[in-house]
Amino acid sequence: MRSILLLCFTLGYAFNGTSQVQQISITLEEAEKIFLQNNLTLLAKQYNISAKQALIIQAKAYPNPTFNADFNVYDPQHNQVFHVDSSGQKSFQIQQLIILGGKRKTEIDIAKQNKVLAESEFAELLRALKLQLYRNFYSIIEHKTVIANFQKQLNILDTIIGAYNVQVNKGNIPLKDVIRLKSVYIKINNNKSELSTYYNEEQKKIKILLQINQDITPVILEDEYNFFTDLKPITDLQTIALSNRPDLKIADESTIIAALYLKLQKKQVVPDIAVNGSYDQRGGAFRNQINAGITMPLPITNTNRGNVKAAEFDKKAMEVYLQEKKLEIELDIQEAWLNMQRSILEYRKVKTMFNDDFTQVNIGVNNNFSKRNISILEFVDFVEAYNESLAEFERIKTQLAISAAEINFVTATKVY
Repeated sequence: MRSILLLCFTLGYAFNGTSQVQQISITLEEAEKIFLQNNLTLLAKQYNISAKQALIIQAKAYPNPTFNADFNVYDPQHNQVFHVDSSGQKSFQIQQLIILGGKRKTEIDIAKQNKVLAESEFAELLRALKLQLYRNFYSIIEHKTVIANFQKQLNILDTIIGAYNVQVNKGNIPLKDVIRLKSVYIKINNNKSELSTYYNEEQKKIKILLQINQDITPVILEDEYNFFTDLKPITDLQTIALSNRPDLKIADESTIIAALYLKLQKKQVVPDIAVNGSYDQRGGAFRNQINAGITMPLPITNTNRGNVKAAEFDKKAMEVYLQEKKLEIELDIQEAWLNMQRSILEYRKVKTMFNDDFTQVNIGVNNNFSKRNISILEFVDFVEAYNESLAEFERIKTQLAISAAEINFVTATKVY
């Protein structure tokens, strides 16, 4: 008996100890603002966009000219070192590569498209992290509500068990009644401890997203859940998704890049030329000779056919992937819409059943049991039924809110 009481006390104290963690109360909108300001993953992705912008600048830069100088080191005829004056020898040459066939413009277009791709990748990351934020936020609300209910039940049971122990010692009630109540206490406390583990996990996840150390206390009005019960037409959602989904844009932009890369490989067949001008003091056919020249590779043995063929296959693969992505989005919308429809129906039905009557009856049952107007069996059955009903109602509310968040996710738009 003493070991059971010690276990109950220890578990209760362990939970109460978690309340010492500093907490902040925030709404979902405030959480989003903190998330956008602080999340390090997003900041890293933003740097990637800046890096792609820098590559555009680099692609626009024209190749530097090259300069070559040649000086006499030793003149054996006159036995002179560094004979480079007017009677000696020196030569200079400058050369500039001229890119032909539109290759430079295509490389600039690829760099620009890579920046657009990086922006879409950022939007895709933001979309996924926001969904995670919403899930954590609403899960914390659910767990916190159910845990608070468990704690209320434990406080009531603790008082009742104390009173029953006094009566057992006086011989007014049997010991088995106290044991039954203690068993209920242990079961509820175990459920609370298990749920507290999930609660702490959700708190950890949202702290990482927001980059804060405090536990959050979500602030939401009960009526806000009613906002989620407006089911949008599935055709409207599909239209919105096909216009806004960043992963579809990524597939589309990757297809464009593949086409540009193919275009570049075909243009590689056109040879670039290098023009040069040179001055030679005494080494040419004439003194102080000035020359001009041109250098150009001949595309005879290598016409870049292999790279062109590989680029063609890459382009076809990206086109297939783009079509697959469109179908995937349509199926995503169907699944999210059906889940939303089911969540709305469940919420509406349960809300009409789980109302203030439950709370009033719960208070009445506790009072009547304290006065011994109902049996232990009736009391225990009601407590378990009430706990299960409350937990199920909170689960359905969370499911509805997350279903709405998933509609936002699959459409990449704030529909709810």
